[in-house]
Amino acid sequence: MNQPPPTRGTTVYLLERDGVLLGRMPLREVEMFAVHCDFEPTPAFEPYRALFDEDAALATRLADDDSPELLEQAEATLDRILALNLLIRREGGGVHREAMISVEGDRASFRPLHIEEEPQ
Repeated sequence: MNQPPPTRGTTVYLLERDGVLLGRMPLREVEMFAVHCDFEPTPAFEPYRALFDEDAALATRLADDDSPELLEQAEATLDRILALNLLIRREGGGVHREAMISVEGDRASFRPLHIEEEPQ
């Protein structure tokens, strides 16, 4: 797989599936439980965009509606995303094999489910 060269001075994560680069994620901010990035999709991300749009819409709705039906729908969407077996690789090293990830437009956030590296 061709990977872009590392960006000097900025931590960049790569979102991959089965060795295919879906997007670059230059780091914006690290919080205790989440890593926030810009999102630069590649054309290979397009088949997954609708799923991530659905996830973002459900997250917004859940802020005002905690009904069991909506929560069940959101969990099912999350399961579909996790089933993609996405990999988040830091340019220059480190891999997160299991992470909860959200993509909203030109922003992405992820939370590793197993700490395998420090995000910085």
